[in-house]
Amino acid sequence: MKTIAAFFLVTALLCGQAPAPAQSQEPPVKVTPGTPSVKGPAEAPQGPTATPPPPVSPDTVVVEVDGKKITAAELDKIIASFPQANQQQLRTQPKFLSQVFMMQRLADDFEKAGLDKQSPYKEQLNAMRLQFMFNSEMNYVNNSTKVTEEEEHKYYNDHPDKFKEVKVRVIYIAFNPTPGKPPADGKKLPPEAEAKAKIEDLAKQIQGGADFGKLARENSDDASAAKDGDFGAINPSSTYAQPIKTAVFALKQGEVSMPIKQPGGFYLIRAEEVGLQPFSDVFSAITQAVRTEKFNDFMKALQAQYNVKVENPAYFAPRAPAQLQQVH
Repeated sequence: MKTIAAFFLVTALLCGQAPAPAQSQEPPVKVTPGTPSVKGPAEAPQGPTATPPPPVSPDTVVVEVDGKKITAAELDKIIASFPQANQQQLRTQPKFLSQVFMMQRLADDFEKAGLDKQSPYKEQLNAMRLQFMFNSEMNYVNNSTKVTEEEEHKYYNDHPDKFKEVKVRVIYIAFNPTPGKPPADGKKLPPEAEAKAKIEDLAKQIQGGADFGKLARENSDDASAAKDGDFGAINPSSTYAQPIKTAVFALKQGEVSMPIKQPGGFYLIRAEEVGLQPFSDVFSAITQAVRTEKFNDFMKALQAQYNVKVENPAYFAPRAPAQLQQVH
């Protein structure tokens, strides 16, 4: 009981601390058709590699608390009792260790006074213990659920839409999204109406039998124009805008989409080859998907087994709060 009480107290305290200011990070770049490829920032020059500190032996005293010396092995054991998310914080910020030992002292005093066996503390501890064990058992069941190779292949074959992959060519006609204001790169772009008229004319040419690759090479503003519009493959996990993916997955092999408007331009997309991602490329995702399905089935069966059937609705009627007795 002491361990669980300390666990909840310290976890609440650690989670409640304001995090240290994070270093500035650039958000992940989402690439859409028509976006020229860019290189990342140049790496900073690497200086001499810092020499790592020598390892600390298990029997080395690393901290002293309330006159008691604690070795690395003892501290490792204390830190290991906390969730993984808190362990790094405890290993790198000794100030949190002070709070751990302080609360352990108070937890010991709590038990010595017998408060863990008195109401309402006893009931509250039991509820916390129940919640902790419930969550831990769910995680254990989910993570330990076995998935066979047969189940993985069956899921792959039964859910082709999840693993669809379309190799495409694109024609991208850019327009100026801010009329009257030139783009930041200074490139002159036509207004939206002019770009729309051009993409519609190209669509008519393609419907009349014109070569898509040739038109892409001669007209597209996309970096893929040099490769006759070859843009590679798009699958459900690709980071392209949803209207792009919706249009692509609706195409049959050899079909060309209607013009698709996006914030900076219009697209025509041709499906060159429609197939499935290789099983080996999506193996991990399939394993997790099957495991999740099996876990959800387990939870549904459990919920059905313990579904509450009300026999006496009067018990659940709203009750007036207890009134304080006036002292005379």
